[in-house]
Amino acid sequence: MAKLTIIEIGNMFDFTYLIIIAGVLILSPLAILIAARTDKKTKGVLRVSLLALLTIQIASGFFNWESSSTIGRSGIALAADYPSSLLGLFFVIPLVQALLLLLRKHWANVTTTVLNFVNTVVFFVGVISLEKIQGIEVFSYFALSAIFAVLIGNVVSLLLVNRDKNLAKHPAI
Repeated sequence: MAKLTIIEIGNMFDFTYLIIIAGVLILSPLAILIAARTDKKTKGVLRVSLLALLTIQIASGFFNWESSSTIGRSGIALAADYPSSLLGLFFVIPLVQALLLLLRKHWANVTTTVLNFVNTVVFFVGVISLEKIQGIEVFSYFALSAIFAVLIGNVVSLLLVNRDKNLAKHPAI
């Protein structure tokens, strides 16, 4: 049986998504500490943070999604060229979310949160179906920044709708 070198193992596995998950896990507790205060100022900070994350999602679509080099189509161009991939929804949902956030109503914040989780699924379904259609892996730093923004947005949007003042307290053991 042949032994695999570390480089060969590294080539077999793409650790990019693991790095993203690790980043989300590191940032999530920090966000929970901020959200433990449910005053209007904190909610305002969370709303602005979520708007910034939505902006990153939309802006990432204007950059190259096909490779890490400068040659390739943008996420929005891929979505337009392959409408059956559903990737176009990934860029429409953040616009709806931003409009809902501007309403500053609790029901709108809850709807924004639900849409953020829906957009997470839409992203992965869109990228997977696009990869099947094209026969290549969709990878770029801009696609990664988009999914990072969506995953962090999930945490921030949950904190925005939180009304529990004891969120960051440890449970009694």
